[in-house]
Amino acid sequence: MRLAAIDRMTPSMPDFANLYVTIEQLPARRTTGILLGTLMLFAAALLSPFYMIATTALADQALRDAVSTRPIASLQILTGLAFWLVLLGFPIYRLLNTLTRGRTIEIADGRVTVVDQAFGHATSWSAPMTEFLGIAPYLRASLSGVRHELVLVHPDRSRSLLIAMAPRLMQSELDQVASALGLPELAPQMLRERPLAAA
Repeated sequence: MRLAAIDRMTPSMPDFANLYVTIEQLPARRTTGILLGTLMLFAAALLSPFYMIATTALADQALRDAVSTRPIASLQILTGLAFWLVLLGFPIYRLLNTLTRGRTIEIADGRVTVVDQAFGHATSWSAPMTEFLGIAPYLRASLSGVRHELVLVHPDRSRSLLIAMAPRLMQSELDQVASALGLPELAPQMLRERPLAAA
């Protein structure tokens, strides 16, 4: 899950002094639901002419005869239908994927375990804490406001993890987390300047 997609975290500022930390992360579901509903209405409006043509063709023998004598016209209609299904289907799939997505991060015994869920399917990966480069504070600004994030930085950017977020992170909190995890504090630029590791 992309770090920017995470909207809610429980707990938002875990106590890393504990031997076992579990973090639940979810994307913005309200906004995604509104976008999905709007897109579904738009799709229904665009695809309704195809539905009307199909119901008329099934009921009217003369129209079926006309379609069978001019197959190019029916091919044009089918091409238009396929175009709209592909154009609308991909964003609908992505929004449904976002609605069902979630992540659980467990930090215990010097190991990080991540379980990602989407569409009822779960994938997981695990890495020792020593594989991570450090922690980096990051300031994220969006339409909903500004939030401070703390990212566990991995050499493979896709495995970097959001481990804390708050309206404001103090330097003393960063020092406590770095000490508890046994990792150095990194500059925020590390999140953007690191190349993706080869897969």
